[in-house]
Amino acid sequence: MTTVDTGRSTAPAAGAREWQPPFTVGQVLEAPIFFTPDSVRAFATLTNDSNPLHHDADLASATRFGGLIASGTQTTGLLLGSLANHIFPENASLGLDCSFRLRKAVPADAALIARWTVRSIIPKPSLYGILVELDGGLVDPKGAVFVEANATIAVMPHEALKRPRPT
Repeated sequence: MTTVDTGRSTAPAAGAREWQPPFTVGQVLEAPIFFTPDSVRAFATLTNDSNPLHHDADLASATRFGGLIASGTQTTGLLLGSLANHIFPENASLGLDCSFRLRKAVPADAALIARWTVRSIIPKPSLYGILVELDGGLVDPKGAVFVEANATIAVMPHEALKRPRPT
């Protein structure tokens, strides 16, 4: 997809330096994501997920998964949360939309990669920033896909959060 120019300026107030969007179309953003049996149990506990596949190693080892697996809440939360390190501390962001498809169970000892590709960048003058549409997923080093995702986030300079929305 291409960037859409609305023709409306996202220029800063007088005297401020011009803000530059931190992404380009086609850019790939990656971050390592590590799971451990302890983190899988702790995350499931924090989210009130009592599924024994996240807590009971003996039970889980007797299933087709062969051991503990991470909850979908943990895998999708870490994937979406991985975007933050590509934005902060230089910029602010707001999550606007996301969808996930869980393709494979994530073993409790997995070392995966959160990978996002910038699909489009759209100016958003009402937020003094841009909308970034991304396609992503959790993959292993060999390329096996565990989670597929799409997200739309608003990205802007921090000072934009203090400004009123234009009318």
